[in-house]
Amino acid sequence: MAATLSAEIEAARRAHPLWALLPVAARARYIRRASVALLDELDELAPRLAEETGWPRSQLLVSDLLPAARGLRALADDGPRALADTRLTPRSTLLLGRSTRVLQAPVGLVGVRGPSASPFAEPALEAAAALLAGNAVVLAAVVPRLRAIFLRAGIPGELLTVAPEDADLDAVCHRVVDLPRPGRRGMLLVLAGAPRERVVEAAVWAGFGRHPAAAGRLVMVRDAVPGLVPALEEAASALRVGDPRAAETDIAWTPPAGGESAADPPCPTVLVVDADDERFLSPPDAPTLVVVEAAGSEEAIELAVAHARDAPVSVWAQDLAKGERISRRLPSPATWVGRHGIATTAVPTRIARHVVPRQLEWRAAWAPGTPRLPADQDLLAAQRTLAEVRHGREAHRWPALKATASALARAARKKER
Repeated sequence: MAATLSAEIEAARRAHPLWALLPVAARARYIRRASVALLDELDELAPRLAEETGWPRSQLLVSDLLPAARGLRALADDGPRALADTRLTPRSTLLLGRSTRVLQAPVGLVGVRGPSASPFAEPALEAAAALLAGNAVVLAAVVPRLRAIFLRAGIPGELLTVAPEDADLDAVCHRVVDLPRPGRRGMLLVLAGAPRERVVEAAVWAGFGRHPAAAGRLVMVRDAVPGLVPALEEAASALRVGDPRAAETDIAWTPPAGGESAADPPCPTVLVVDADDERFLSPPDAPTLVVVEAAGSEEAIELAVAHARDAPVSVWAQDLAKGERISRRLPSPATWVGRHGIATTAVPTRIARHVVPRQLEWRAAWAPGTPRLPADQDLLAAQRTLAEVRHGREAHRWPALKATASALARAARKKER
């Protein structure tokens, strides 16, 4: 196994320089084909992924597989623009025979390391972004059919190597990208006047659904939304528990093998606890929404700041402007106001993880080039005066010109020669 993996990684190292020579637009066409190939396999992939992950099929489609198809298409459409050269000098400098640009060069061999909070979308989109940037990929995550979908799109097999999740990617890859870790540490922050129906709808999806934005905790200001906890309990009791492959299942449960009845189906539960309760500090993996009531808005915000630094947070308030101000105080990597959704990473942000910015400057043969040694004092004085005139204090400009007039004249004569 180790010898085979080493051979595949060595093949990837040899293949990626040739792949990087392809124009970005050509690589984008392969990513666009991968989006089509994913949609072609959707009916077969969804039940298989539901069986392997235990996620309900409907939630996989809504929160993972369909966003993956959209994300692949977005990479193909917007990725070439993100990878285009950036001009640092204005176009007018071309008349002076010089230009400076920033190039987005591929890293080389990129490792994508799981496990992932997203069973398909995040591994697929990170691998696709690395490939679009001209890299080869070593994927250390269990993602059914991902490599086959990329191969079906025409991407050379040497560019995507699948490795065990415990593989030491740091030893073999030029850069390693860690996928978002699974968990239910997200939070809903409910303040005075928040719309109860919308909060209940979002809390049920966030607290009992299986998706990357899962949030097993809700912090609310006491009496801010009358009747919220009973409404949450009523909505949780209506959720359907069953086979994850069934389209109508809300909470997945597979009976134990052999027909044993010792394990009961999970029961969606809403718990009201104190802020120091272990179930609030580390939300259980069971379908449970843990609710904490704070005495006031500042206490609720402090709980969100302290316990949701590495997880998504949604803010619910009657005044959306107030909700946005509060969201800016939170250190969460993803924050919503008035909704709780899936945080989609922007294409330029995702592409930036897989490139190395490099600066390129060229000058025409007739344009001034490298400074000369020994240093010419007249040219040095002319450059200093020019900097003072363009960027210095207004009161110093005319005195600087008068003080170095003779040096400027000598420098001009030398340029003419």
